[in-house]
Amino acid sequence: MKIQPSGYYDQENGGTIPIFAPTMEEFKDFKTFMEAIDEYGKKAGIVKIIPPKEWSEQLPGLIADKINDIKIRKPITQHILGNNGIFSQTNIEKRGTFTVNQWFELCQQPGHRPPTKKQKGILYDMIDNELLSNYLKNETKTSFLSTDQYKDIERYYWRTIAFNQAMYGADLLGTFFDDSIHFWNLNKLDNVLNNLKTVVPGVNSPYLYFGMWKATFAWHDMDLYSINLIHFGAPKQWYVIPPDYRKKFENFMQDQFYIQYKHCHQFLRHKTFIISPTVLKEQGIPIQRCVQQPGEIIITFPYGYHSGYNLDFNCAESVNFALDSWVPIGKIAKACECIEDTVMIDVDEIAPKQENKPQQEERLKTGIKTKCVLCPVEKPSFVSKDDDYCLMPFAQGVYVHKLCAEAMDETYIAKDRVYGVDDIPPIRKKLICIYCKKKSGACMQCCYDKCSRSFHATCAVESGAIMKRKAGRGSASKRSLYDAHCSQHDPKKIKDRQYIKEMANKLKRDLEIYTKWKDGVSKGM
Repeated sequence: MKIQPSGYYDQENGGTIPIFAPTMEEFKDFKTFMEAIDEYGKKAGIVKIIPPKEWSEQLPGLIADKINDIKIRKPITQHILGNNGIFSQTNIEKRGTFTVNQWFELCQQPGHRPPTKKQKGILYDMIDNELLSNYLKNETKTSFLSTDQYKDIERYYWRTIAFNQAMYGADLLGTFFDDSIHFWNLNKLDNVLNNLKTVVPGVNSPYLYFGMWKATFAWHDMDLYSINLIHFGAPKQWYVIPPDYRKKFENFMQDQFYIQYKHCHQFLRHKTFIISPTVLKEQGIPIQRCVQQPGEIIITFPYGYHSGYNLDFNCAESVNFALDSWVPIGKIAKACECIEDTVMIDVDEIAPKQENKPQQEERLKTGIKTKCVLCPVEKPSFVSKDDDYCLMPFAQGVYVHKLCAEAMDETYIAKDRVYGVDDIPPIRKKLICIYCKKKSGACMQCCYDKCSRSFHATCAVESGAIMKRKAGRGSASKRSLYDAHCSQHDPKKIKDRQYIKEMANKLKRDLEIYTKWKDGVSKGM
């Protein structure tokens, strides 16, 4: 199939980011479509896709069904410091949880709203204080403006980037898609990452993002492809460095942030460094812009460094993917080694079958440099998917051993994800494990009568304690699937002690006892 762009963003001013507006027939096969536009994307770094109306019209109903269940947990507050177009960003996690409507109301507060006419002669009003039913229409007063109006907003953004710290509900596990969407379902895209034998949040399972005015994503490159869809709300402003200039960009960034580069050669994966288009242009590094409207899709390509910001309240969904042609890129990709939740992919595991790479059907390699949040026990990366020590995702960078998730009363597993970690009482997290002597994670307690001894589920297994399973795999129960006993209250040992006690009670003076040996009968008094 051959597909050509319908145009280029801001083409009259030299814009080179391709825009595709496919028919449903062209659009419906994700893999075929992506292979058809791959060369355009590899040259530009990103592309914009305007989905066919038949596909887009399916989504609002799904959003309306799920939006009341969405919780924005622990959003980040972005502190941006610097001057003269060179900035660093620090993300501080904020405690608390927001509903979507609470987030919408937060976006209307002073300091979190885009500029008004009076502030900057921009030819639009701020978003009206509309209810959920209205913003589900995918429209705000910042949508579908002219490129000149967006350039006005852009100038205001760079002048005030360090003022009024924005908040970002980023990297939230979840999706608005269900099985009723057969084409371009972000929860099950046809791509080689499906060969991974574990769920890696944001990589082969989607994240949701709730933005506000000036919520920023700093310069970064994921090596993988990514897809970003704005479900509703305001647009996003994107910047991209054409891949042919990535080395020049990297060299400039290494000079500007030399200390960070010496500490970690993959420092740009930290997503904390911001450079303005003006500074890059002065260095001879070309930069392209694109505004993504609600309902539109942006695809990022390997080696395409990109950054950007949100223009107001919005909700987007994003996930990574890879085409067969990506495998050679994946083999030479380098990962950051200083961030605990860095994700690395075993390319041999996901390589297309035609390459005859050994497929680890019963083993998986997560490559995730992290620990179980509920216990201190670490195991090798290679574990069977059904192994008790398999790490299951709960949130970004937060993983739980399958055994730990099934052993706690508050946690459970459903669809390869862990739920309920936030429901574990604080007092349980203060208990000290009798085996490892550590107060970390969360401990379960001996179920014998009034025994209060506590221990991590994995520590109990490692120490030979009794963990008796009450239910089979797949039980999404909010109760522990195990009866656990400390070593002192091991049921078998209790039974043995009871037997000895009963026999001792039967003993009395002058009682004749016979003991049977292998080679005969020995009589004793």
